[in-house]
Amino acid sequence: MRPVVAALVLVLGLICPLPTYAQEQTDEPVVRQALQAVLDMDTGRGVERLSRITLDTSRGDLTIVFAMRRPLTDDPRQIVASATDDIFSILWATYASADAPRIRTTTVLGTYAVSGRYDNPREIPLIRAVLTADRAANFDWASAYRLDPSQALDTWWVEGELAAMQ
Repeated sequence: MRPVVAALVLVLGLICPLPTYAQEQTDEPVVRQALQAVLDMDTGRGVERLSRITLDTSRGDLTIVFAMRRPLTDDPRQIVASATDDIFSILWATYASADAPRIRTTTVLGTYAVSGRYDNPREIPLIRAVLTADRAANFDWASAYRLDPSQALDTWWVEGELAAMQ
């Protein structure tokens, strides 16, 4: 009896399609313009500053990938501090933009060139920040520079070695 039930379940699984939840990712030119107005677009590293700004229109999830700036020295503390300032500017500009009503969550990924095994540097995420629209609505943007991002944001992650140096 069990083999028959198993075969029946398998046949039904093949015949009846499962629901799909396709993400419709669209570029966000309005948010891009808002960010370009508040950020220094020169990374000091020769890479594109805003490599991705997309919105999953069905969920209202905005994803922003930006290249972190290189300070005058390669001091990890300065890199993280500068990226943290940029993240607060990015989040403020995002939730102040004309597209803000469509955005429910913003995820910001800060990338930096890291040399790998064969000394070919590539951009990898070193910082991740998430802020929901509900939390952004009650955010005191004027004092954001004094806030601890791990307490102020919904999610704050810094790559292990960089986090240890803070």
